[in-house]
Amino acid sequence: LSEAVLHQEVGGPDVMREQLARLLEFRDDPWVNIQVLPFSVGQYPAMPGAFNLLRFDDDPDLFYAESYDQGHMTANPSVIKERSLGYARLQATALSPEDS
Repeated sequence: LSEAVLHQEVGGPDVMREQLARLLEFRDDPWVNIQVLPFSVGQYPAMPGAFNLLRFDDDPDLFYAESYDQGHMTANPSVIKERSLGYARLQATALSPEDS
């Protein structure tokens, strides 16, 4: 998560409080790691927007991203490799799950 989503008030204080409480519910979930990307990082690989890397045991991996008016999905191995590297860099740049 960008640090901005923790500070930019959307929906009022009650909504923000509920959202933060919901994030805290994932603290002990073994399937979820929440990491905050601090403002001090500056530019980072996912600035263009959210994306999903979908991993499957018996099917090709997929990359999915949405733009303003459409979504894009691909199983192109070179795109998967490039986006996986970008995701790894993003994880390495963010605060640890504990510090987040």
